Amino acid sequence: MKLRSRNVLGLCLVTAMALGVLAGCNQKEAQTTKEQSGEVTKLVWYMSLNPVAPDTDKVIAKLNEYTREKIGVEIDYKIMANPDYKEKMPNLINAGEYFDICFTSNWTTDYLQFVGKDAFMDITELLPQYAKETYDFIPQAVWNAVKVKGAIYGVPSYKEMGWQGGIIYNSDMAKAYGIDMSTVKTLKDYTAVLKTVYEKSRAEGKNVIGISGLNTAWENTNPYESLTGNPELPAVGVVPEFNNFIEEKGKIAFNQYATKEYMEFCQLIRSWNQAGYLSGDPVNYDTDIANRDNDFNKGSLFSYFIQYAPGAAESMAATSGHGVEFVPLMNPLFETRSAMGGLLAVSSASEHPEKALEFLNLLNTDEYVGTLIRHGIEGVHHSVVNSRQIDKTMGGTLKDNGYDYTYGWQFGTPFNQKWDISYPENIEELFFEYNDSAVIAPNSGFTFDTVPVETQVAALVNTIAKFAPSLESGSVDPTVYIPQFLDALKANGVDTLLAEVESQVTAFNASK
Repeated sequence: MKLRSRNVLGLCLVTAMALGVLAGCNQKEAQTTKEQSGEVTKLVWYMSLNPVAPDTDKVIAKLNEYTREKIGVEIDYKIMANPDYKEKMPNLINAGEYFDICFTSNWTTDYLQFVGKDAFMDITELLPQYAKETYDFIPQAVWNAVKVKGAIYGVPSYKEMGWQGGIIYNSDMAKAYGIDMSTVKTLKDYTAVLKTVYEKSRAEGKNVIGISGLNTAWENTNPYESLTGNPELPAVGVVPEFNNFIEEKGKIAFNQYATKEYMEFCQLIRSWNQAGYLSGDPVNYDTDIANRDNDFNKGSLFSYFIQYAPGAAESMAATSGHGVEFVPLMNPLFETRSAMGGLLAVSSASEHPEKALEFLNLLNTDEYVGTLIRHGIEGVHHSVVNSRQIDKTMGGTLKDNGYDYTYGWQFGTPFNQKWDISYPENIEELFFEYNDSAVIAPNSGFTFDTVPVETQVAALVNTIAKFAPSLESGSVDPTVYIPQFLDALKANGVDTLLAEVESQVTAFNASK
């Protein structure tokens, strides 16, 4: 295949690669040796996906036919649904269960935690030799972000660079109600939109909810750098390009909940709540994603806050039954945690680290593998539309095809697949444009060590969980509850956390 590459954020990526499996000279030599000897290496791969597709075994059998021939590898695929994986995989690692590859991240089977336990192998020197094409294709900023004390312990899923906060909305409804979304540049601008939706939907007897997703709205509309890896913890940094948090400039770290911006945000959301623009119980409504999606699809919900990825609106429109568009409220932001949303790590106990990396290289660069692992078997789970697209409905003849992971970011870079036709044909160009516009956070590559403040972090997490949801959903008066919130943060060690973060960031920057 030809892996489409591009200069991202001024970093030199690979030039267009030749047709066929992408493999360097060293890998070709290793492959030839394997083929001559007839040996096949079995790799144990633990993976987290939701849901587990019914035809997974069929697809992996097909994958093994291909990988046996190409690199002399066969996969023993151990897949679990996300909730089970989050609980069971750490236990398996701690118990010494053998594996070669596993999925890790900053939200399940914690990457930093298990690097600290020596569960994952340092692959820094092996990558350029056994996964050269993948190593060259992924921007250096991404590799730097996943380094721990200068070493790489996992291959990150290179997709969109960072995250972009904004609002997904029903464009058909907006048009019907005469709403011009191009006028929305800030969160305050959205008040007029919500007022129109409220009045016109009720005039029709529909009672449409104006917006949801308040549990992510603060961060998505007031971007800052998360210095601890947890954007909710009160130790964040200013990103100068966004021209916000003016009073905090010059500080290494600050408490975002003590800013005037937080008070203004909570007051605005409070006014929306009191005006009836939100659901009757916004805190609980935002936790039921399935219900939210159902309401959005059937037109009972106009919009919600989201961290956007290119093509998401088009893909949603293909399944929602109405037009879907996105209003960005910031440029994309790339920070350390952006690269830790999904990685494939090689076990420190792996008996075949070189072959594991050869397989990960194939997973990230070979179009047949990239399409198969996401969309299943041609003629069974999808049909090919053209050189860049497939149709998971096979011309509308399939509703539930037994295997499809659409975007499939968990498997690695999505740029080596034929995309489903629910995405625009120029989806990769949209990704590269998005990545080119991303802002690199000032301390990208910094990883916070929580050990010195574990007690304070635990107490602060509990404090935030107690106050933030009601404040950020407009359920309580911020002039009353924010002072109580700040007192509770102080009592539970926010100053100690800030001092520790400042100390570590200073040391990190001094070591560059």
